[in-house]
Amino acid sequence: MRDFRDAKAMAQTLRDALKTKSISVSHSESLELVARTLGFHDWNVLSAAIHSSRPIAVQPGKSAARSPGANAVIPIAPMRDVVFFPQLISPIFVGREKTRRAIESAASSDGRLLVVTQKAARRR
Repeated sequence: MRDFRDAKAMAQTLRDALKTKSISVSHSESLELVARTLGFHDWNVLSAAIHSSRPIAVQPGKSAARSPGANAVIPIAPMRDVVFFPQLISPIFVGREKTRRAIESAASSDGRLLVVTQKAARRR
C-alpha cells in the first residue's frame, strides 16, 4: 500500500487511468484529488506533510545539531504546563528574559528551537 509520500506518483497514475477512459484531468487537479482522497484539506497541506516527514540529511561525521554550520548552537527554551507533539503549532508564552532571547535567536537564525520540559516552576 502506498502512503502519502507517494502522492505525486499516485496523481500521475490517476491521470493515466482517467485518460484511458477519455476523462481529462490537469496535473494540479489530480494532485488535489489525491490530497482529498488521503484526508488532507488540499495539495498544499499534503505537500507540507510530505516535506516534514523527510529525515534531515546529515553528512557523515557531523551531528544533526551542528549541520547548518561548524559552530552552530541551537537555543534551548524550558517550558512548563504545556505538552508539545510533533507537527503541532502552538503559541509560546514566556516570562523570563533568557527564554525570550533564546526564541528571538532561533527566529533570527534557522528557526530551530529545542524545547525541554521544566520539572520545577522555580529556577535552580
